[in-house]
Amino acid sequence: MTPEEFLERIKEKFDVEAHISENKMPHPRRRVWITVGKDEFKELMRLIKEIDQRAQFSIIIGEDRGDYLSAEYHLELFYEQEPSLSIIVSTSCSKEDPTLPTITDIFPSSLPYEREIQEFLGIFFEGIPDPRRLFLPDDFPDGIYPLRLDEKGIKPEMIKNAGHPYNLKKGGAQ
Repeated sequence: MTPEEFLERIKEKFDVEAHISENKMPHPRRRVWITVGKDEFKELMRLIKEIDQRAQFSIIIGEDRGDYLSAEYHLELFYEQEPSLSIIVSTSCSKEDPTLPTITDIFPSSLPYEREIQEFLGIFFEGIPDPRRLFLPDDFPDGIYPLRLDEKGIKPEMIKNAGHPYNLKKGGAQ
């Protein structure tokens, strides 16, 4: 399936923003970028799995975008063909309602990534089968999320390493 055919199939069912990009180096590769609202996100992920039952989930990249929180899901489809199809699905949620639906029932390998996003960014995944912390110690303060750039992020008094990237942004020692 070409990126154009894939995107056409997605747009038949969902109102999404999307484009196809091309990496030229080191090997030419086309990638489909899709942005979808959180209300349609899970159904879109179901459709992707229907299109390719062997679709591979890779990673979630979460980010504090100022007014909202975003999550980018990276997937690989048709990996047995050359070239495979690289897909990035982006969705977002407000900071007032930092929730997204879990996709662990569609892509079970997404569980550790959802757990990581929960503890570091404060996006909570509705229906996640195991919401425990993954990396932060049990005594790390509740309601503080190290990747948040607002009042819920790391407090200056919590920084003990002068090389911490947030400290560097705020004019700390380099």
